[in-house]
Amino acid sequence: MTIADIALIATVVILCVTAIDAVRGKTALGKFRLSKKDEDPTRFWFAIVLYINMAFGMFWLAGQVQQDEPPQATPADESPTITVTAASL
Repeated sequence: MTIADIALIATVVILCVTAIDAVRGKTALGKFRLSKKDEDPTRFWFAIVLYINMAFGMFWLAGQVQQDEPPQATPADESPTITVTAASL
């Protein structure tokens, strides 16, 4: 399992948590339990947007990982083919 795979799994988990929190109407950000029904529901929506931004960031990071390709045989590694022809004068 590579770092890119872990980042993609984290993206899916973050999006699932975001969907569950949005439907439930509550977030679980430590002691800051935000809700749709609070005095200021914009803080709740800011938390949901933060979740989505984190998911996009993880997805972007998964695409930035460079995969090492296995070394392939180059023409210099192979023995050259020599064709000998007789020239008539």
